[in-house]
Amino acid sequence: LAAKEISDPDDKKPSDWVDDSMMDDPEDKKPADWVEEKRMVDTDAKKPDDWDDEEDGEWEAPTKDNPEYKGDWSVKRISNPGYKGFWEAKKIANPEYVDEEALSRMPSSA
Repeated sequence: LAAKEISDPDDKKPSDWVDDSMMDDPEDKKPADWVEEKRMVDTDAKKPDDWDDEEDGEWEAPTKDNPEYKGDWSVKRISNPGYKGFWEAKKIANPEYVDEEALSRMPSSA
């Protein structure tokens, strides 16, 4: 059986409707001393004496773990003051709905 009501296909979500309950905190800023580089050039590394640029290629210092690394920074999330909730189209009568009682009164085909 078809549902008694259906979502109105002509009903559109208003352009100013806010359905995100959380938002980035506009006051939250990444600290100036925040370090996101996990690895850094090892400034103590020295080019090996037996390194041959022609044979081995140009020497590059290896990297090491950065002791100042703090991880990826992400902005704090706060409740969205403009949140209006989940939007749902208004319901209208389903033109294909047939009342069960009306069905039971229909003559059976024999």
